[in-house]
Formats: sequence, structure tokens, C-alpha cells
Amino acid sequence: MPFPITQFYPTHIGRNPELFENGIEYAKRGGYVDFTTSTTPQFLEEGEVKCSKGLKIMLERGVSSDNITFSSDGQGSLPAFNAKGEYIGLDVGTCNSLFKEVRDAVTDEGIDMSIALKVITANPARILQLPFKGYLKENFDGDVVLLDRDTLEIDTVIAKGHTMMLHKEILNKGTFVK
Repeated sequence: MPFPITQFYPTHIGRNPELFENGIEYAKRGGYVDFTTSTTPQFLEEGEVKCSKGLKIMLERGVSSDNITFSSDGQGSLPAFNAKGEYIGLDVGTCNSLFKEVRDAVTDEGIDMSIALKVITANPARILQLPFKGYLKENFDGDVVLLDRDTLEIDTVIAKGHTMMLHKEILNKGTFVK
């Protein structure tokens, strides 16, 4: 019995143009694809597809927005290479790259905010079967990020119902909220 196409969830789908094109076809057949927002200027110069631009292209080419996610590799390793392509060390894939690409999708690519947000909220929660995440619903975790309407900068962050940042002032620090 063959595996359903949704059992495979390729990530780093924008790492090069060939992989990106394959990802478009895969997602059009019903598979899920993930863009990793942590990148480097070198990767982009070498042909990596910028996530916000990749989202726009996929939507224009008929991929359902339900089949696309963004992830950050937040605070994970990000390899660094010299001009010869030789490994020289590690950088850190930052969490803020996730929000930056969502904002760029809206401001630079003209993608509706509801679509740009669902690639980091509802879609990953549904695809990864994360209970109580991805939606604002009764009995869910209550994770909310409020943006400044004019600048789209983060103003307030609420995690599991606890205010972590209020009007751009950090109130709580740490790994987990009780």
C-alpha cells in the first residue's frame, strides 16, 4: 500500500531553484512543503528562493495556501561557507527571520495578511497535528501576536494566555510560561 503524499513533508524547499520547482509540483499534487526562513546573503546569491517571494510564486502557480508553511530553524545551526563553498563554521538561524518573511510577504509581495499568517500558524498546527495551537479558539493555548497597524512591527505578545511583551516592552523572559 503506498504512503499518502502528505506523509512526506519536505523543508528547506527554497534552497535552490530545482528543489523549489520540484516543491511546486509536489504541493500541487497535494503534498505539504515548508520554506525555512533562516538564510544568509550567500545562500540567496547562490539561488536560494527568498521565502516571501517563493510563497507568492507558489500561489501564482496554483499551489493551495493550505499546503505551504514557513519555519525558522529558530536558534538552530546555520552553516557558513567561504567563497569556495568550503564549510567555515556555524551561524545561528534566528527566530525573528520567521516574522520578517511574513511581513515581507505582505509588504513586498502583496500577499493578504490572512494567507501570510496561516503559513506560520494554522497550517503547521494542522499538518503537524499540534493540539491547541494555530487558531484563536476557546480552550486553545491563547498564543497571540499583536502588530502595529501602520508599521507591522510586533507590539504585544501573549503566550498561553500570559502577556510576554506589551507595547514593545518585554515583560517576561525565559523558555516556558507556566
